[in-house]
Amino acid sequence: MIPAGQIFVIGDSHIGLAEGSEKPILAWLDRFVILQPRALYLNGDLFHYLIADPKFHTPSVAKVFERLRQLRDGGVAVHYVEGNRDFYIQGSFAEKAVSDIALEFAVQAGPRKYLITHGDLINDHDYPYRFWRFASKNGLSRFALKFVPRRAARTFVDSVERRLARSNFKHKSQLPVAHFEAYGRDRGAEGYTDIVFGHFHQKLVLPTAGARVTILPPWYETGEAMAIDPDSGEFSFVEI
Repeated sequence: MIPAGQIFVIGDSHIGLAEGSEKPILAWLDRFVILQPRALYLNGDLFHYLIADPKFHTPSVAKVFERLRQLRDGGVAVHYVEGNRDFYIQGSFAEKAVSDIALEFAVQAGPRKYLITHGDLINDHDYPYRFWRFASKNGLSRFALKFVPRRAARTFVDSVERRLARSNFKHKSQLPVAHFEAYGRDRGAEGYTDIVFGHFHQKLVLPTAGARVTILPPWYETGEAMAIDPDSGEFSFVEI
């Protein structure tokens, strides 16, 4: 039995953009709201990829954000963590449907202080990735979208969707445990007791010399959520 008033975190739901792909998450949200949750944190990569521009809008995207808006307006805080597959969501229809959007959120739960962040930026020395992220998410590239014809945008969406639908999104390389430990130590020095990552698609709980690091299971694969007790600060993985 999951008590009311819990704080929930899910990561990497990777919802498809094709119509009908939204049905599993909508059914999950219908079950979720019955639990009378306090808050929901979406820890990045809600969709296979999300370009939050009207030209790239699909019925699947519209239905999911409408349901999130209903959840928020019904009194459940919905916090959206930007992931590596989320583009231009600040100031978009996505932001209008949730409580707020950020790269990371701090959550106080009893004696524990959680930091919820996607995890793709933990390696400060991954310069190629950081350059790609900057180049693909800056204001100039967002402005350039205005000149993409709507038909070309939809063709792009459909082609990428077909390719991604054949992928299982597994990370092939080893988990960067040394980076987890360093990040846990550094953010632990800031007062955090727990770090919650998505991105890596492998459930893991790793004690470090600083904050405990938890990797969320990928929602698209397991349907599991992290449930944090706001009084004790302890968490468990649950299926809803």
